[in-house]
Amino acid sequence: MNNSPLTVGFIGLGLIGGSMAKAIKKAHPEYTLIASSRSLPPLQAAKDEGVIDIITEDVSTYFDKCDFIFLCTPVVTISKYFTQLKNIIKSDCILTDVGSVKGNVHKAAVATGLERNFIGGHPMAGNETCGYSNSTEKFLLGAKYIITKSEYTTELQLAMYENLIKDIGAIPVVMDPELHDKTAAVISHVPHLVAAALAKIAKDNEDPNQFMHTLAAGGFKDTTRIAASTPEMWSQICKANSEAICAMLENYIDRLNIVLDSIKNNTEEDGVSYIAELFTETREYRNTF
Repeated sequence: MNNSPLTVGFIGLGLIGGSMAKAIKKAHPEYTLIASSRSLPPLQAAKDEGVIDIITEDVSTYFDKCDFIFLCTPVVTISKYFTQLKNIIKSDCILTDVGSVKGNVHKAAVATGLERNFIGGHPMAGNETCGYSNSTEKFLLGAKYIITKSEYTTELQLAMYENLIKDIGAIPVVMDPELHDKTAAVISHVPHLVAAALAKIAKDNEDPNQFMHTLAAGGFKDTTRIAASTPEMWSQICKANSEAICAMLENYIDRLNIVLDSIKNNTEEDGVSYIAELFTETREYRNTF
């Protein structure tokens, strides 16, 4: 790759793809941005706003010119695009994704013969909204951006990727795909499931006067905010990262059972309750964040 302005492609232009495109265009207006999506309105909106230079409904058109291609589609569709792009992309094109599960995507890249092009990516930013209309150039500002390299990733490829991420104001963090998936299970995937389960408990125990709604304050609302996330996406994430999620859910359930037992039996050691010890330990850890 040379020092001339890059051509960056996006397949999928929702919240993450749209936000990345806006941030890249702001940082590098000289770059050419190409986008394809299953829905035409966001593509047209991005072109009208000057974010995307070229829109196309066919990934076989224009994407052969890309230096980077960001796959911003559901995890379950990524391998399909690998197959389509394999014989289209330039030999030095960096192919990446923005999904929250990395191990299986790396395996799919190897299976498709794209292991020398693919580098995994996961911007650690998100909320309960979705779609291009909610995207913003500041969405990734200050966010950690996970880059999962493989044994095939060259130093040049990694440097180019890290530089692009820094240019949009995010913070690149390089790590192993499997470690990423375990970490994501603990800090993202299981919390979403816990939030959904807690919201379900409230729903199932709501009284005719709906006091759950009336009295729910900051603690409950903060804890369950992410329960409003996209159902289809989270179903796919749980399927894609099932091994790590199940392991961490079992760990969490075991911990809750200890909490339950200690409350039932008023467990104490040296006059200090287990609950007090738990909150002391977790408060100290949480305050280090």
